[in-house]
Amino acid sequence: MEIQTLEQEAWQVVDKLEAAGYEAYLVGGCVRDQQLQRPIYDYDITTSALPDEVIALFPHTVPTGIKHGTVKVIMEQGEYEVTTFRIDGEYIDGRRPASVHFVRSLVEDLARRDFTINAMAMSRHGRLHDPFDGLRDLEQRIICAVGDPVKRFEEDALRILRGIRFAAQLGFTLEERTHAAIVYEAQELGKIARERVREEWHKMLLTAPDVALDLLRQTETLRYVITRPPTFDLAVYDPWGYGIDPWQLAGTWAARAPVDLALRYAIVLRAIQLEEARIDKVMSDLKLSGALKSEIRRTLRVVQLGPPTEWRDRSWRQYFYQHGRDAVRRACLLYAILHDEGRLEAWEAEVEQRAAAQPLWSLQDLVVTGSDLIEAGLPEGPEIGRANQWLAQWVLDHPECNTREALLQKLSERIE
Repeated sequence: MEIQTLEQEAWQVVDKLEAAGYEAYLVGGCVRDQQLQRPIYDYDITTSALPDEVIALFPHTVPTGIKHGTVKVIMEQGEYEVTTFRIDGEYIDGRRPASVHFVRSLVEDLARRDFTINAMAMSRHGRLHDPFDGLRDLEQRIICAVGDPVKRFEEDALRILRGIRFAAQLGFTLEERTHAAIVYEAQELGKIARERVREEWHKMLLTAPDVALDLLRQTETLRYVITRPPTFDLAVYDPWGYGIDPWQLAGTWAARAPVDLALRYAIVLRAIQLEEARIDKVMSDLKLSGALKSEIRRTLRVVQLGPPTEWRDRSWRQYFYQHGRDAVRRACLLYAILHDEGRLEAWEAEVEQRAAAQPLWSLQDLVVTGSDLIEAGLPEGPEIGRANQWLAQWVLDHPECNTREALLQKLSERIE
């Protein structure tokens, strides 16, 4: 899908609202990223039209957040959230206002937003509405809350992590009062659903983990992301021998890795040297998916098998078969980052070459079937499974022998 097409279509939504007599503007992240000349993938629109009026104008809509004034408008190329100008009532759950009041003022609507760089709106004619100096803050490269930062974070404590994430992603610094309010309100993160914390943490890991981890430690918010994070007194215990805090190493190493969530998780957990039980606790606490937990565990298990520079040919084949290609690849890249001067391309090529010659990835790759084994004289039942496992190991020892003739001959010798 062409990004330019999405922009044109977003303006079509604005045009239709204006033609019906309402105010309408692009707002928030798309305006921020336009000013920064960054790619834009989502366009949000704010309008003076009430939700029912938006629904009446467009043939395809979904009332995704109609209680809070948001209607999703579905166009040919994309979907656009259209939200009525509003002011928020009291926040009672640390996430959403208990009530909202629709207003006719764009400035009032922008005043409820989290950070100045997200409180800008763009008209169809290119006029930037910026009552809180978001453009100035973009130019000065700072993250500054709209109005009273303590109040903003009391309304929704997740804004604390959003502020840290924006600073890390954009390479900005936290404005002084905003930074102080984050430290002051950090304990409010304990009330936030872990799924919401996880999503912000993952965005940090996938963009700028080095800066993000540094800011999380500076603002004393790390413990609300990683439960009971270990601390290190390098004068007493320096696990890596570099005289550098392992959390700093974790961020530096993760930032050097390809954008792969399981790999970056494995690097961080390896750098801070959590034992297996604590790793499981951290992953469960963050409510990671079963698939992601499995990928991280498999990667760390391969890491524990020793440096890949010492693996023999048979070891490579066994590890591919037992743990899978992805886990072996991630373990090799982790080794390259931590111990081999970041020779990622060399290790990618090594894994590719080894994988191309891999004779067996699972039992299904054996060229003989259960029926073949029964015809060869094995009884139906558990013996078939045991024979398959034995033949798989034999093929891993003799990669050229995954042929029907060779396997049946070897089985015949074993039966005799």
